[in-house]
Amino acid sequence: MKSTRSLADVVRDWEELLEAVNDNAEVLASAAPQRAAMEASLAAFRAKRAHQQSCAASRQEATQDLTALIDQGNENARRLRGLAKAVLGTKSERLVQFRVAPLRSRRRSKATEPVPADQAAKSSDQ
Repeated sequence: MKSTRSLADVVRDWEELLEAVNDNAEVLASAAPQRAAMEASLAAFRAKRAHQQSCAASRQEATQDLTALIDQGNENARRLRGLAKAVLGTKSERLVQFRVAPLRSRRRSKATEPVPADQAAKSSDQ
């Protein structure tokens, strides 16, 4: 048998094996301990698989809860930053501590005289 089989294939194989043993119970009477062990393995597998699926559902639910809490926390952070901006003023450098950019005046460089077109053409040729 292949070593890379799906869980459904494994379970189906075990169920068919137990069914074959049960169909031939009189001939395989000496296999009762192995049959019981196989039934126990199948039952344990089903229980553990159900537990695994339950954990997956719980994990997904926890992820959804965390996502909702993150959304709520982000909204609260926006409100708190907005309040700090309103109280401290929009130009206060203390806003940087709240990760809010204060309004700053733009520094304008001195206006340079435009270069005549004929000089611009000469400098680009070189």
